[in-house]
Amino acid sequence: MPNLLSINIWNGVFLAATEAAEFQPLSINIWDSIFVAFNLLVIILVLSRVLFKPVNKILAERQAMAEKTEQDSEEAAKIRAEMENARAQQDRDMKIRADELLREARSRAGVEYDRIVKEAEDKALMITNTATQKAKQEQERIMLETKKQVAAVAMEAAGILLRSNMDNERNKILVEDYLAEKDVPA
Repeated sequence: MPNLLSINIWNGVFLAATEAAEFQPLSINIWDSIFVAFNLLVIILVLSRVLFKPVNKILAERQAMAEKTEQDSEEAAKIRAEMENARAQQDRDMKIRADELLREARSRAGVEYDRIVKEAEDKALMITNTATQKAKQEQERIMLETKKQVAAVAMEAAGILLRSNMDNERNKILVEDYLAEKDVPA
């Protein structure tokens, strides 16, 4: 709802304006029209210089930036596609190279395995031969020692028998006692 005070003020202004000037019908003065047109032209030129040109310049710059961004994104998409293709090719090449290296490594490992097995077999054969020779030498030594001990036992038994001239019964008891004393089974 309009304020009554403001309505009264406007009514007063209107009445004062109409009373101060006589009411005359509308008349067009050519010089006033030219002056208004000139002022309008000046305002348009000033606005053009101050407002429209900078705004148009900013719009042109934004348009150029948008076009550049679009070109950059297209170029980036092309570069990305090229990079993906290059990466895929590189992955294929790396897989092929890895397969080749794996085959080579397996081949070398097979050769190395065969060499190591052969070397181990040779060492095992050498150790077996050495152990067999040592066992034979030990067996010969033990046999020789056993022969010496048996001979010594026989000599001692013969000595005892010769010292005591006894009968067979007595000889047998002496031999068994001697052997029990030497821990030799009868």
